[in-house]
Amino acid sequence: MSSSQSDIESGPSCLPTELQPQPSTSKTPDGTSTATATAKPTSSVFSRGEDVPVHNVPMRVIHRPLPSELDEEKVKTFMEEMKSGDTFTPIEIIKVKSPLKTNPSGPPETFYFAMGGCHRYEATKRLGLESIRARIIEVPAKQMRVYLGAGSPF
Repeated sequence: MSSSQSDIESGPSCLPTELQPQPSTSKTPDGTSTATATAKPTSSVFSRGEDVPVHNVPMRVIHRPLPSELDEEKVKTFMEEMKSGDTFTPIEIIKVKSPLKTNPSGPPETFYFAMGGCHRYEATKRLGLESIRARIIEVPAKQMRVYLGAGSPF
């Protein structure tokens, strides 16, 4: 099941244009089409409303620097709920611009780290979905060194 959702629910996207998924609709279990851009959390596990912009971040750009301890039953439950059309609370993605250039002729690289939401992330990954709903928090590279230690690319 692959679903590319609208790149934002509200506010301007802070993702570069080439990373923004194209808008589309998804199918509910009864076969009807629904626009996913304005979907609100419907899962019984996660449901809280916040007026912070939500982006659909491509899974391919997200790094998970810290190993997760997963509850397999929770991941399977989330997968079933996602397949049935439930929309989950967005995960939090840390956006960090590298102070160093990896390509001397190009701009500094931007990294996207998922620090929490491991069960939602894993369920999304296993279902082969192209993007995940996320709130993006910009953090200076210097601050990320504290969290990542020797594994920091900065």
